[in-house]
Amino acid sequence: MALRMVELVRAKGGGFIARKGIPADVRDDYERLYGVRWESQLRIPSGTPVPFAKSQQGEWLAEIETRIAALRAQRNGEGQPLTRLNAIALAGRWYVWFVKQHEANPGPAKYWREFGDHLVWNVIYPEAPESYHENPKADPNWDWAKEPDAREAVRPQVAELARVATFLAGEGKALNPAAYALFVDAVSDNLLLVIRLLERRANGDYSRDDNPDAFPPFTDGYVRASGVSCWDLFEAFVIVTKPAPQTVGRWRAVFLEMQREFAEVGADGITDDAARKWVHGLITEKRTAITVREIWLSASRRVFGWAREHKRIRQNPFREVKVDVPRKMQTREDGRNFTSAEASMILKASLSFANPATPTERARRWVPWLCAYSGARPGEITQLRGIDVEDRNGLYVMKLTPEAGTMKSRKTRVVPLHEHIIAQGFIEMVRRVGKGALFYNDTAPQRVSTDPLRPARSRANTARAHLGEWVRGLGVDDPELSPNHSWRHTFKRIADDIGMPEKMNDAITGHTQATEGRKYGAPSVEAMAKALKNFPRYELA
Repeated sequence: MALRMVELVRAKGGGFIARKGIPADVRDDYERLYGVRWESQLRIPSGTPVPFAKSQQGEWLAEIETRIAALRAQRNGEGQPLTRLNAIALAGRWYVWFVKQHEANPGPAKYWREFGDHLVWNVIYPEAPESYHENPKADPNWDWAKEPDAREAVRPQVAELARVATFLAGEGKALNPAAYALFVDAVSDNLLLVIRLLERRANGDYSRDDNPDAFPPFTDGYVRASGVSCWDLFEAFVIVTKPAPQTVGRWRAVFLEMQREFAEVGADGITDDAARKWVHGLITEKRTAITVREIWLSASRRVFGWAREHKRIRQNPFREVKVDVPRKMQTREDGRNFTSAEASMILKASLSFANPATPTERARRWVPWLCAYSGARPGEITQLRGIDVEDRNGLYVMKLTPEAGTMKSRKTRVVPLHEHIIAQGFIEMVRRVGKGALFYNDTAPQRVSTDPLRPARSRANTARAHLGEWVRGLGVDDPELSPNHSWRHTFKRIADDIGMPEKMNDAITGHTQATEGRKYGAPSVEAMAKALKNFPRYELA
């Protein structure tokens, strides 16, 4: 099943919005199950970086498409029926699956406590009949919650909280309406048990859970392909290799869609031809060939290659798949570098924040200058902390370290500060702020994700995205430019123009050396500082 892509557009109040119309042939059933008749909407808050927004859109769209496909299968008589016993058995599989998503890293107990309170008081309790409100003591066990009217009312929210569509897609199952209702009701009866278990896990209690033993075995009906699934491979890859959160966010949509496409055959059943056909079918008017090659194919090839190396599957069907990308026309004479006018516009605008009072204002005041004089990746700068700016015998440096956040190389890099940065008062600003984060608010609690496959976005990344929006708003809006990353290209160009040795240039910017020989004898901090003395000050027009 290939997704029909839906446009992701900027919302008037900031952020993004996507709309997916509900087809007429499933509209009645969709409204009955999910409470939406004409269209489903996705709203992504302001400040979300574009790659993350697209990843969320992909996951959301995959969920909607899965629902529509399941409803059509049900309408055509293809939906699988279930006995009540098998509905409970399938809920047992769901129970184990849901716990597995979170058990290894459940996060704070408060999260699960609040989750349980939400289920009880915001989802179930509002459906209590008037007779209960008149005399609560007559029904202390809330038996009313299992009455047909209450069941039907809470079913859509329970399915959403329990991620029922994702689970069924992973199992390769499409249920007919009666079977779906039986299954979600069985999940509803066990969702609070799962939440309480994960709360105990979050409190450090990993004693044996006997609940799975109470479920009957699933004895008939469709059985999914044996062996590991595509989603299982992705989960194992993330847990073992621990890729950057941005990578996990981008690749989620890839493996959600792959799971739906190949649920019946499993990861080991994908042939070379099937992989090639699927990848090429991903290219649409909305999803370009380069996106498919750089994200979808790259993710598939990397994860399956890892799985093949570790004997989890027999072959990597994506290894020989190729995607031809038409050469993109480049109209800018300066390529991906800022022109002098563009650089001047950004740096002059930053100087308007003479006395920045907030992290956002500090980011606008200092991050462009730090990027301009170091060629550092923007995310490396927005995650900078006061403790990372050091005085080494009168030589001021910034230590870009994985301790502060994501580093592409996963290695600490020390970069001298250009004298123009120091002359503008950067060191005094750092002293005022202290040892904490310079460009985002680190006093508020960071949202913690309990799902390794759905990592929380770092505040440094949010700061970087906000800065990019600000730069675009200044008028530096050429789509061939990155509003933050283009400083990296600009630094490299200027360094080449002044004759800075390539090895020195790469050491400052954190680029991998081109040859094994160049990796030996990395330049010292003193040598880099000397080279930066020759890097000219930006002249603002």
